[in-house]
Amino acid sequence: MRSIGAASFALRRCGLLIAVLLVAGACVSVASALGATIADWEMNEPPGATKMHDSGDSGLTGTIGSAVVTGVVTDGATGYRWRSENRWDGVHRERLIKVESSRLNPGTKDFAVVLRFYTASFGDQNIIQKGQARTAGGMWKIPLFDGKVGCNFKGSVHRSAVWSRQIVADNTWHTIRCERRSTGVTLILDGGTPRTNRQWTGNIANTWPLAIGGKPKCDPPNVGCDYFVGRIDRVVVKRLG
Repeated sequence: MRSIGAASFALRRCGLLIAVLLVAGACVSVASALGATIADWEMNEPPGATKMHDSGDSGLTGTIGSAVVTGVVTDGATGYRWRSENRWDGVHRERLIKVESSRLNPGTKDFAVVLRFYTASFGDQNIIQKGQARTAGGMWKIPLFDGKVGCNFKGSVHRSAVWSRQIVADNTWHTIRCERRSTGVTLILDGGTPRTNRQWTGNIANTWPLAIGGKPKCDPPNVGCDYFVGRIDRVVVKRLG
């Protein structure tokens, strides 16, 4: 009887161990689905800051242009502000934040960018981008046009873009999530219903810096600078899957 009891106990222990391993495997799968953070810029630096710090493990520090106002509180949120001055009259690289890292290229992997912004400005603007329309290696960006916000990815196969139906130039904080997957490009605004363009972009990998606040290379009137006017209080870049 004792040997049978011991065997039963061993089996129970084995079953428990298998269950634990299965749960651990499920947790790993869930973590994999959520993805890994490449960069997390909380943009809570004080006034006069010159560096945008990455609160994640990558340490991808950005250089803040002198025209970007830091430490600005808007509706209880601390972030950066881009004024309307000098938006149209020539090239103003002091309006940009730049981050140098090849890790901000999607490549062929599933990729996401989450950005929280606040604006009342209509017109053609680029909030964040890596590369431009004619950049070798493709590009990705989150632009504004006619008060609507979009997710735009251009790769070795296709260019795929999705735009919000909602006007976001309304002096309210909005959060946009742009996902580039093998199944297409998806836009999620303020946690609402996803909008997807089901077209594969192909590989996206360029040597340009990430720019926040407008185009890093422009030559008005031939190539507009598309400077952003408004506020941003967080940017997160993730590798999915």
